[in-house]
Amino acid sequence: MTTALLATALLVAGGLVGTTTAAPAAPGPAGRRAPDDVVTKTLTLSWQGSTPRSRLDQTASTRVPGIGQLKLVCKPNNTMVKIVPDDRNRETTMWLAKYEKKGGRPVVAVKNVRVYRFDTALDEGTGGTGRAAHEGLNQETPVETFSSGYAEGVISTRTGRHLPGGAMPAVPATALKLSWWWENFREPQEYRTCRMDATLSTDPSQAALLTWHGDQDAGSVDGSSDRTVVTADLAPLGTLELRCEPGRRGVRWVSLLTDDPAATVLARTISGEGEVRDHVEEDSLDAGGGRVGPLDLPENGMMELGWTAHGRTSSMFLSSYWITNDETSPALNLCEVAAAPF
Repeated sequence: MTTALLATALLVAGGLVGTTTAAPAAPGPAGRRAPDDVVTKTLTLSWQGSTPRSRLDQTASTRVPGIGQLKLVCKPNNTMVKIVPDDRNRETTMWLAKYEKKGGRPVVAVKNVRVYRFDTALDEGTGGTGRAAHEGLNQETPVETFSSGYAEGVISTRTGRHLPGGAMPAVPATALKLSWWWENFREPQEYRTCRMDATLSTDPSQAALLTWHGDQDAGSVDGSSDRTVVTADLAPLGTLELRCEPGRRGVRWVSLLTDDPAATVLARTISGEGEVRDHVEEDSLDAGGGRVGPLDLPENGMMELGWTAHGRTSSMFLSSYWITNDETSPALNLCEVAAAPF
């Protein structure tokens, strides 16, 4: 999917080089989203130890549209990516699939960085976090002298778990790509260097976000309300469908509704932590019966999806977390799914 660059902030050798802003492209034909609806922001933090300390900036930050601030930190004693939401009454999550090497082996770890005031439906507001949360990027303490890796994820915000899923307006999620590289952190200052690159992609016209808190919130018996299905327009490809039903036998899937009989999807499902070959499952599906899929949503994990239809490809990251088997306290069951293009 092509993208229009909205804002680029570049920090090189600890100094702010510049920020540019371009207006988004004109809307496409009626009933069809223009590819330029996806807004992309890039952020680069780069420094060398030889830079004078008065100009050495080892942090960088940018806005996550509608959610808060993303901050990169690369110091010889502290390396991280941090999320600082605007509103802690909401639940804000930064899901990451971190790829790096440990012991010479390629590994992946799914991380869920959360900021919230209400931990469960029964929380009175005392079980929450602080106003920010982060994921560390170093493997050792003190920080190892050299490291490199990358992460892919979804940043989203939703109604706090003490309220029904639709109690607050839906906010479009943001896809995140992050890479890092540093060396000589255990050497004298003048030999140290670090670089971090982040790309954030948001479609402000879409909120592919499914949230319900408690079986009763998922949907009424008479069908007057239903939070178990959310759709998003991916024209001209088709319609994205997220479905997450309560109960042990409920279906929880993602699919593309399309009239293209040649449509396909390439999917990667990432869960847990360990060697990539053991924690990344790949699928390739063709269209059938008016849809591509469905693909099962992970209980606690992420997906990378590449939908192709009508000669176009739309790629996205998806985060998924659900609890549907608490029969004693059904109010504690929940489903939280977010998808964002990249």
